[in-house]
Amino acid sequence: MKRSAPQQALEVQVETRGQLPPDAAGYARDKIQAVLGQTREPVLFARVRLTRMANPAVEQPVIAQANVDVNGRPARAHVAGQTVTQAVDLLQDRLAERLARLAERW
Repeated sequence: MKRSAPQQALEVQVETRGQLPPDAAGYARDKIQAVLGQTREPVLFARVRLTRMANPAVEQPVIAQANVDVNGRPARAHVAGQTVTQAVDLLQDRLAERLARLAERW
């Protein structure tokens, strides 16, 4: 199915837990929207969760998760990083891989 009109921008929901920088949600939203803008199918839902663990002994205390519904097909990605920026960048890469695999099945 070919599209004649570009897909309308979807608002990515971002949930944060723990002590994160104030710009963490915006950074995650921008990065994930960039990946979702490359999909050929409509994205019906997208949520990102950012969590910073309070335990200082954890080597990678920032967990980033994405749940996306692409035209009725779910895609998930889950990564850990030392910083919010690192975790979100890894999440962007992982989600792009998942969406590429999903696109191959169409």
